[in-house]
Amino acid sequence: MVATEPSYTPAGPGRRVLVAVLAGVVLAGLLGWVLAPAPSTPGPQSTGDPELAQRLRSAAGPGQYGLVAALVEDGDATYAGIGHDGRGTPVTRDTPFEIGSVTKTMTGAVLAGLERDGVVRGTDRVRDVVPDREWGEVGDVTLGELAAHLSGLPREPGGVGELVTGLGNLYFGLPVAAHTPQEVLDIAAGTPLGDRGEPLYSNLANSLLGQLLATRTGTPYPELVAQYVTDPLAMSATGMPAAPPAGAAVGHDESGNAVAPWISEGDAPAGTGVWSTATDLVRYTAALEQPGSPVAAAAQLRHPSEFGRIGYGWYTVEVGGHMLIWKNGGSGGVSSSVLSDPATGRTAIVLGNSTAGVDRIAAELLGVPSPFTASSDDGTDVRGLVTVLIAVVFPLLGGATMLGAARGGWGRRPRPVRRTDVLSGAGTGLFFLVIAWTSGAVSWAWVPFWMLGCLLAGAGLGLAVARRRSWESDRGTGAAGRWTNAGFSLVLGVGGLAAVVGISLMI
Repeated sequence: MVATEPSYTPAGPGRRVLVAVLAGVVLAGLLGWVLAPAPSTPGPQSTGDPELAQRLRSAAGPGQYGLVAALVEDGDATYAGIGHDGRGTPVTRDTPFEIGSVTKTMTGAVLAGLERDGVVRGTDRVRDVVPDREWGEVGDVTLGELAAHLSGLPREPGGVGELVTGLGNLYFGLPVAAHTPQEVLDIAAGTPLGDRGEPLYSNLANSLLGQLLATRTGTPYPELVAQYVTDPLAMSATGMPAAPPAGAAVGHDESGNAVAPWISEGDAPAGTGVWSTATDLVRYTAALEQPGSPVAAAAQLRHPSEFGRIGYGWYTVEVGGHMLIWKNGGSGGVSSSVLSDPATGRTAIVLGNSTAGVDRIAAELLGVPSPFTASSDDGTDVRGLVTVLIAVVFPLLGGATMLGAARGGWGRRPRPVRRTDVLSGAGTGLFFLVIAWTSGAVSWAWVPFWMLGCLLAGAGLGLAVARRRSWESDRGTGAAGRWTNAGFSLVLGVGGLAAVVGISLMI
């Protein structure tokens, strides 16, 4: 018998498909694990008082990045910082942070100062403060109602443009829409009111208040704040520059991705584009105890609110036998909280360069029970629900879309696959994955959904590559529409990815 060499039999179509799918799954799984959204934590850097820094680190929750705290007791302030500013420099008491809606209390102080000087009264109506224009429904609202969130104006200006920029900020870290002072007046004049007299947190109302006072006095809003707040209190690091000041902390989402700062001249009275430091805010809160100070006058209780009582921007809340004066803020990837206990003379100030709120940390440092939940005035209860839904559903949609396009649908008998089908599925699937990645998901419990979406996407890409030679022609009836749909889907997916990468490189 003559021995013969065994013949080589190439892998059949089924084996090639299996190998390609497994390769896609492995590669997508590895990439997905590397990019999986996970909660950020403050870096190892510490500055200031070691004991306070340790307390701050112990109180920091998931999603924090860099934190600075000031604790005032018996008139003496202690400072500490943990983590860094986004560029590797440790944060300190003098690192500028956007303070967000804490600025509303400064707008309230300007109103109180102008009342003291006899320029306006809190009971003056909008149409009486600036009479030489048409005002619509908001004309009958008083300055005090604007300051106390009782005007009936919505939280934000409406319109498609505002919606687009809001979504861009929420999911891609883009800046919010910027308005001029005149645009704020125009928007408010054309906005219908809701339930006037009922507590409804409104950034638009506070922007309007600040620009009304500026128009009435002929003094730009930043100069009014300097006149009544920052100059008398020697708050030299607090202001509204056209760009972030030198050394300012870079904002981040809770996964540690950089977020663009918010800057808007018209919306500065509500807290857009206003920077300060822990050092300056200690000087600011000290004025709460100074009789005759516009800051103290703004904190006087005037109206009921959803948290207790409210003055001109300052809330007063009761918890555990403590009557606390409070205001927080959130802006482009930053969070702030000011919490004072007048009965004990203690104040806690916390600034963070992450969207993760810091109210709970301020309460813990002050040693009082925290009355703050996700349903505080920044609206994070709704945002949190949206984040969870997107973080869970969108990765699965993205992966299923890619796999379904490569398979020919999800029916029992798949339809023929065209190149345009694969391109449309890839673009749409990538878009869903990008949105999920930018949603701000910070819990390890959501990572399995992300990974499953990536694995499905990898299986789809592997299947598409293995079967590319069997795709049907895109020519014939409806070809133009299919290519248009494919192009649009690719623009969504690739454009979203490019936006995320570009913003990360620019910030």
